[in-house]
Amino acid sequence: MRILAFMLIAYTAVMLVIHVTSWKLLQKWAVPGDSWAKRWFPSQAALRVEAVYWLLALAIWPFWPSTGWKAVVVVFAVIHFGAWLVGERQSIREGPPSALPRKARRYIVVFDLIEAGALAAIAWLAVINLLHVG
Repeated sequence: MRILAFMLIAYTAVMLVIHVTSWKLLQKWAVPGDSWAKRWFPSQAALRVEAVYWLLALAIWPFWPSTGWKAVVVVFAVIHFGAWLVGERQSIREGPPSALPRKARRYIVVFDLIEAGALAAIAWLAVINLLHVG
């Protein structure tokens, strides 16, 4: 389980970068034509990365110290699995997702900033409790 804790800490750093810069990614995905974000990190890939992260967070279930922490992990996991499945279904039916309206992008940025707070708390908890530091 210690290896999963190390993976969670490293993956959390990646997730924090994605969530703190999500406004820029959403902006690049919305631009017509080709962009580095559409080529190297399309929106569906971002949803997959997030779903795998929350799957990892669920995999270390026994280490979450309380029902409250477990609830946070489950809620975020359900939200991200749902978004990922909807995105996959849309990709199969309609091809790559089209640009989101500006208001939807704002909601996503706000949600991502809230999630960044949860990710920072998870990283802290992983370092303190999962690795038994301190």
